[in-house]
Amino acid sequence: MYRWRTKSPLRLAIPFAEVSRVDLEFVDLHRSDGSFTALVFLNGGDLPPSAGRDHERFAGSFTVFAPMECWGGEGHCDWERGPVSPFDSRPEHHLSPINVTMDVTETIRKLGNPRDLEVSVHAARRTDPKSTHQVLRFSELRALAYQRTAAAPPGG
Repeated sequence: MYRWRTKSPLRLAIPFAEVSRVDLEFVDLHRSDGSFTALVFLNGGDLPPSAGRDHERFAGSFTVFAPMECWGGEGHCDWERGPVSPFDSRPEHHLSPINVTMDVTETIRKLGNPRDLEVSVHAARRTDPKSTHQVLRFSELRALAYQRTAAAPPGG
């Protein structure tokens, strides 16, 4: 299992008392290394490799489906190639990086409304769960805090 952890905590931009929702967003998540599942934990410190969905710090999971090898012709899986001409109207490549967003509000409430979030991720392929191969690659992790809106005045 590949294990990843934030180098420094993510800081919520607003006090948790004013938050209606908190999302974690994995930006430019690569999916060119095959399918994998990622288990996400919050403020868990150095988690044991056996930590799973029943762990008190478990915040959620996501699965990325992608082929491990290309069966197409030359250049078929070259997602970085880009358009071949100004008139190339093909849709974005099926292996282009994506953003994955997950709601972690309930887990944060259980943790006592922290201001900082330490994120740990355990990621593995179903076919090789003990492998420490880096299956999780992304460019940035963001904590997105949404502020509560003021209630509308009565009759308005």
